[in-house]
Amino acid sequence: MTRPKLRKVNSAKRKKKQKAAQEELQKKTGMFLGLPDKCCVCEAPFDKKSREMARTWNVVVYEEEKVIRLTCPPCWKKIELVAEETHAS
Repeated sequence: MTRPKLRKVNSAKRKKKQKAAQEELQKKTGMFLGLPDKCCVCEAPFDKKSREMARTWNVVVYEEEKVIRLTCPPCWKKIELVAEETHAS
């Protein structure tokens, strides 16, 4: 009775996982290509080339609805305050 080589089995599993990860990455990257160019609340412009904006603005992705919400820092603080008040009540 011959046993399958352990290395070959692991290689197939790794390839399958790698392929699944690559597909997931492509899916997420594709969604970010549709990133809005303004705040969803106050419509402040978003510069996609600005590192500072990329670090400070908030992005919320709803995968099921395929919707991306982009929010500037002042509006995000307002949203957080409203959420805290709602949860405190």
